[in-house]
Amino acid sequence: MYEPLKITAYLRCGIVADETMPIDGILFYMAMRERFGGQDYTQSGVSTLDVLEYADLVPLKRTEGEQWYYHASFALWPSDIAYGIDYWNKRIDVSMVELVDLAGKHRIDVSRGSYRSYHMPVYYRHALYVWWYVCGERNSIMRLLSMATHIGKKTSQGWGRVSSWSVETVEDDWSIYGPNGLPMRAIPSSHGTLRTGYRPPYWDARNQELCIVP
Repeated sequence: MYEPLKITAYLRCGIVADETMPIDGILFYMAMRERFGGQDYTQSGVSTLDVLEYADLVPLKRTEGEQWYYHASFALWPSDIAYGIDYWNKRIDVSMVELVDLAGKHRIDVSRGSYRSYHMPVYYRHALYVWWYVCGERNSIMRLLSMATHIGKKTSQGWGRVSSWSVETVEDDWSIYGPNGLPMRAIPSSHGTLRTGYRPPYWDARNQELCIVP
């Protein structure tokens, strides 16, 4: 049975993510992991997944129509939030350079190609917790979130670690519109001001339209 819920993630460290960080995207990913197992590899910018085929695996209420979306707000953050920049680095291990096939060259080019060196910034936000409003099935949501140990990007480097999840029933449904009547998530509309994702996977161009945004 669908009911208004508040989902809270209590965090152990910073998150590499923008301020929206949709919870339906997190739940969709966990539902796919539960259905298909671990993700061994990905191909950048490519998805053959038909989101409608597996939409029911996400225990959230959906709107009707071709441009349907889940009843799930974007992330809400506390006022005491910190922002910072870190870096990830990649460079060749010079102690193992004798193992590299130079292919007739006299030196390793670290400015391009496979051995290119990187010093890339990582922009993160840090708060004690972050929360969302949804309309969904509480027990099924808790089951999926029990698999979500990290959220956001760069989780393989330890970012976005979740200490615990809380899913509680609330009186009002603020999953689409908040108490002030303003949108709590991206809503497809011909009167929208921004072309953006409105359902997972949000990066897929097939799930992007002109939207009203918070």
